[in-house]
Amino acid sequence: MKSTTRFSKNKRGIECLNCKQPISDKDNFCSECGQINDTSPISIKQFITEFFSGFFSFDTRFFKTFIPLLFKPGKVSKEYIEGKRKKYMNPFRLYINVSIVFFLLQGLFAVIDEYYIEDYTTSLKTTQISSDSILMNKAITNNQNNLAQNDTNSNAALFSTKANEAVKNISSSRNIKQKLFSRIDSIFYKTEFLEKLKNDSISKEEKDSLYGEFYKSTMSFISFKVNNNAKNDNWEEISTISSLTKDANTYVQNVFIEEEINYYIPDQYTLDIKNNIVKTLLGNKINNFTKYIEEHPEASAANAINDLGLEKTRWNAFYFKIAHNINKFIEDASFRSSYFKSVISKTSIALFFLLPIFTLFLALLYYRHKWNYTEHLVFVFNVQTVFFLLLICFTIFNRIFKTDLGNVIFILVFLFYLERALHHFYKQHWFKTFIKFLMLNTIYITLAAIGSVLVSFIAFVL
Repeated sequence: MKSTTRFSKNKRGIECLNCKQPISDKDNFCSECGQINDTSPISIKQFITEFFSGFFSFDTRFFKTFIPLLFKPGKVSKEYIEGKRKKYMNPFRLYINVSIVFFLLQGLFAVIDEYYIEDYTTSLKTTQISSDSILMNKAITNNQNNLAQNDTNSNAALFSTKANEAVKNISSSRNIKQKLFSRIDSIFYKTEFLEKLKNDSISKEEKDSLYGEFYKSTMSFISFKVNNNAKNDNWEEISTISSLTKDANTYVQNVFIEEEINYYIPDQYTLDIKNNIVKTLLGNKINNFTKYIEEHPEASAANAINDLGLEKTRWNAFYFKIAHNINKFIEDASFRSSYFKSVISKTSIALFFLLPIFTLFLALLYYRHKWNYTEHLVFVFNVQTVFFLLLICFTIFNRIFKTDLGNVIFILVFLFYLERALHHFYKQHWFKTFIKFLMLNTIYITLAAIGSVLVSFIAFVL
């Protein structure tokens, strides 16, 4: 970008300050290295101006790149690799700049959302209230009395409303538990369930099958009641279901003790929903750590490893950290929020490494074409730049109109753009282009899924 402050005769020298090449005092630039011929000290204004011009490159090339990139799919990529590079911005720099703007915008929206008054008062959710609700009821009663004296205090009124909702959630959870225990009693004492478990002539396999049906029925009841009563997010619902499952299991075992029933409940029916998920996805060792941390929340990795009788290795310490984060993820909304922000922040880096891999598949699909790998890469980065530009526009659209319709429009517009870009850049028949368009989308979605899992795992363990 041309400087607007350094081209005056009294600031020019006869030797390049960068490479010491002799130059004329009439030359604006060094013919050897291209540095501006200027001997004056750099100013703050100059420094800031050149920083932003180098970062954004908002000169005529920006608009000559931006407009055709959006409205003439494939044209910028084709002309750039054919040699018209002075006319357009570097595709790699443009991609990085646009992706940075998008992720900064996401971060800005996240910060704004944190300061909504509704979010401020949601700290009184069920999971964050003491199980001893007597103190809470007293606090709310006092708060309501204060409100009666001053109706104009809208913030306090909102606090009271949210607090009442929180207590209703506690009450709702207790009602579910009471109904759950009543249902268990009804099954146990109004059917032949307990008699069959006592009967020694019935095999263990038949008893396990009978208990399995009872377990499935109980889990269905818990899930139905929680989903229809709780106003929490999905992970808090899982935590509530998990807690109720534990309560049901403890209640059943107490009944068995009182009725002197010597029946051993299979392990798969004593695990709550969270433990089942962890055991299935991550194995028994991490599941044992999660259960241990629940019972000993202040314990260290060394304590857990020692108490569980495991070897003191780095891997076991690593498993303990994963288990600790799993418990926090399910139980702590603030931890989930920070985790998702971490995933978003790492996505931009992951995409930068994902696109060259995707380009390999693109080059294989067009292996008979004249373009080499780098030229395919130029096309991919330009298309991904449009992806972020459209995403920025429709994200703002969703925020302004408070709708998710922009997401649907974004997907349709981008898919149309991608098909047109492939057709104009590679100049193949529309049918071949469409088939390859479908294949490329399948490959991209597969790579994105793999990348998302890796990024999510890395963000979770760091």
